[in-house]
Amino acid sequence: MSAVLQLITSLRQCRCAEDYFHFQQNLLTQVLAVQGHRAGCRRVAKLLQQGKKVPTDAPELRSNEPAASHQTWTLEADVCERVDRQLRSIADALAWRVFNYDRRVIIALSRNQHPGPMVGKKGLTAELAFVTDWWHEERRFVLLHDLTSCLRIGDATLFKEAGNEYEAYLYEIKSDPNRTASGQLRRQRMAEEAIRSGGPLPGISPGRLVPLDISYKTHLNLLGKAFELAHVRGVQGVKVPGGRAVVATDIVRGYELWPEQELLDRTAVEHLQVVKRARILDVGHLVYARSDDLVARSPTMPPWAIYPLPPELCTRLITDYAMFFVTMSSESLLAALDDVGLEAEWILPQDQPVRADDVVLRAHCGGRTVELHWIEMQQRLLLELADLGTWAEGVKQLLHRNDTGHRPWQSFTAESKVWA
Repeated sequence: MSAVLQLITSLRQCRCAEDYFHFQQNLLTQVLAVQGHRAGCRRVAKLLQQGKKVPTDAPELRSNEPAASHQTWTLEADVCERVDRQLRSIADALAWRVFNYDRRVIIALSRNQHPGPMVGKKGLTAELAFVTDWWHEERRFVLLHDLTSCLRIGDATLFKEAGNEYEAYLYEIKSDPNRTASGQLRRQRMAEEAIRSGGPLPGISPGRLVPLDISYKTHLNLLGKAFELAHVRGVQGVKVPGGRAVVATDIVRGYELWPEQELLDRTAVEHLQVVKRARILDVGHLVYARSDDLVARSPTMPPWAIYPLPPELCTRLITDYAMFFVTMSSESLLAALDDVGLEAEWILPQDQPVRADDVVLRAHCGGRTVELHWIEMQQRLLLELADLGTWAEGVKQLLHRNDTGHRPWQSFTAESKVWA
């Protein structure tokens, strides 16, 4: 936890290209060490499963479990995978910060498969040299995409000062300059056009970026207040405008106060009470989202490290020593859309597993229809606690535009004022 806390604190103190360069180098060192240790543990586990002995060059175990058991090495590799995701979520926060919290950039550059671990990757030496050469020769900061979990198109972004602003240039880096990858370059060009002029997004599923002239507003201040109280009481529920109920749990404090089962029971009681206070109990279809074990799972989700919360709390969210869950009623969404003059129908069935691309509801106006997918609801309306009236106005604006395409990805203005 201390390493994550130090990284978040350091990131929030970055102010210039030099700060970002040294921060990234420090983070890169930690990520490569964790990935290298994981690869070594997986190799030993495989050898033991084949009936062989622990090799003399095996990495040093960080637990006291039997070294002759392949399960010990498998468990250590699994722990490393979790730590790797935690560190990559800090790199995601770096990406959001240097791109000035522009969600459009993150969405456009996320639409590809994740390249996997950096350790052992062909071309890593060339990418690292590209970063350091630009710094030493031109004092330019280069963001390394593979360090993140959210940037999956292009290998790096070079930032150049333009007055008080920065210009960003996307690069594919090849160890052999004579080799080209037409698919990668095509995705890169599509991502650039999508950000620049609203062209189609790269990737299998259709979509376009649709910037709205509506300032983004959230109720994340209430999440902060809930955790302030949970840090003392263990568990705290708060109601949020828009028919939502939030329960925040400080797991460290909870275990200080009660045994595990009692903490779970008290959390359930707190949830029931706050749902009643929010007046959504038995009202419509209740849906909820949890914060735990989400770190670096979704490339488009804002990382916990940029949430407008103290670094210590962001650290606990990243490491799952704190968690929150948000419950919302279908009637709240339908009423918000009705308030801005839109007709809507709830689509999401009850009592079935929900997938990211499932349609939650459809809103209509003048013969046009917009669908709300679960991933948008989970991230924006539940985990980000977006202001429901602001969101409904955004849906209305989408329905009055002719350039949204089949799957619009809307972005609000002034998001940088929301995040840390």
